Amino acid sequence: MSVSSLESTIYQSDRTTLSVFNYADSTNSIKPKTIQTSKVTLVVVLEGTINFEFKDYKQNCTVGESLIIPPHKAVRLETIKNDDEKQNKKNKSKKNGCSWLELQVPIETVNLTISQHNKTGVAEEDCKIKVENNSVWQFGSTPINVTHDSSIKKAITRLNDLFTEEHYNKDVFIDFTIKELILRFVRTPARDKIELEENEELDETNPSIEAVLDYIKEHIDEPISIDTLTDIASMSKAAFFRTFKETLDISPIDYINRERVEIAKNRLVDISKSVTDICYELGYNHMTYFIRVFKKYEGITPKQFQIKQNKENIENSKNEQAEKDNEEKGE
Repeated sequence: MSVSSLESTIYQSDRTTLSVFNYADSTNSIKPKTIQTSKVTLVVVLEGTINFEFKDYKQNCTVGESLIIPPHKAVRLETIKNDDEKQNKKNKSKKNGCSWLELQVPIETVNLTISQHNKTGVAEEDCKIKVENNSVWQFGSTPINVTHDSSIKKAITRLNDLFTEEHYNKDVFIDFTIKELILRFVRTPARDKIELEENEELDETNPSIEAVLDYIKEHIDEPISIDTLTDIASMSKAAFFRTFKETLDISPIDYINRERVEIAKNRLVDISKSVTDICYELGYNHMTYFIRVFKKYEGITPKQFQIKQNKENIENSKNEQAEKDNEEKGE
């Protein structure tokens, strides 16, 4: 079985990440990819068909569809092989590959946007989803499949353009467009699929765990001890680990590491920052442990990630310059 290489481009904006993935030949296979982050991940299919698997959940998505993946859930992504040789020959001028984008947004951004929308005095039918502004995902534990309408398509196109352009107000425009996209998802007919799960453990978030999450967020760049967290939660270690896992479907240690890796990825984009500096900035006492944690979530070491990002940034700059030169020649 032949395997096609997967090309990716990553754009960073504040705490939001947009990754675009492409591979050229859908008649071959690529190695399945697992998506699992501490943020809400929106996967938008741009070309081809993708199969998603999560425990007993299976969903095929094609162009015009998205999948919203809850935080900390490991969803396996695999492109569907195109075996229709006659169709491929007939459409030689068309692409036979597959591409998609992954938008990672903090939970707080989603919840705050919907919470503010609920308070603006809009019609009751537009406020169907009642969401509290906190740091807990409130839409159940399984991914959500959404079909795009014209407004969602336009918002996604605009967002993709904003990430790839250079503008002094770029981050502000991206923030506005992400909030618009969140509300578009909620207000379309597909919102019926986005319902709060009828589960008391999810509907009534344990206030002790919320206090722990707030502490972690404020002290993410400092050493964090489990003893401190159990004191904040007023629980024994056994009860704390059990309650935390039941609430977020992840252990507190994995949660802290996942959050730190996300921050590390943003800082590693700056090639002038050393891996050692970033390691100690994030509260780690041992470089080997930091490298092991990073590789667990990203599949490569921090240094490899930084080198890869630098190469992609240089290549993107060359492509942008080439496009500008071609435009100037055309004029």
